[in-house]
Amino acid sequence: MPLAPSWAAAVAVTALLTGSLLAALVWHATRLDPVDAWVFRWQQLAYARAGGMATIVSATLKPVVLFTMVAGAVLGWLVNRRDLMVLALTVLPATLTLEVLLKRVVHRQWEGDPALLFPSGHAAMATAVALIALLAIRVVSVAPRVRAVVACLTVGYVLAIAVARLVETVHPLTDVLGGIAIGVVVTLGAAMAITPIFGSEPADRTSTTPGC
Repeated sequence: MPLAPSWAAAVAVTALLTGSLLAALVWHATRLDPVDAWVFRWQQLAYARAGGMATIVSATLKPVVLFTMVAGAVLGWLVNRRDLMVLALTVLPATLTLEVLLKRVVHRQWEGDPALLFPSGHAAMATAVALIALLAIRVVSVAPRVRAVVACLTVGYVLAIAVARLVETVHPLTDVLGGIAIGVVVTLGAAMAITPIFGSEPADRTSTTPGC
């Protein structure tokens, strides 16, 4: 089974167009657009109630990123999928690099704050983590129930990180949506680039996939 699913190109192109549109809307902006300003009022209310919890959720990203890289590489080695190993080890550093570059290019700032905002790095990295897990689980031999659980957990984690960054009032909505788009583009783009190199490597049936 190829690492990149048949729907990867369509989803990646859609995410690229969405991210490009959002970047154009906030290009060198120093004030919030009307939609972001409206959402931000709700973000401030949420921060007063759950700001501390949101900070804790955001802090989980670094260990989750490291775990994903190590676990993905080990799993790829165990099931003889070199493409999965490469994906796990390269996508997250590539996502971080692109996020940093885009912040400098788009150069969105907020009311005189020197911090560059677009896109949200947390949202981008969490999305990349989720897609690595989803692509990994579809090319190894596991029960459908395990795949469903992994899908629910990974999608839930992306939503939790996205909401946490909004509640912390670190980013307006467009930054978070842009981060998600970047994570999708980099991960699926990498999967599509890797697939022709390694082909549809069959999993080693003598290997045992670690239980979840």
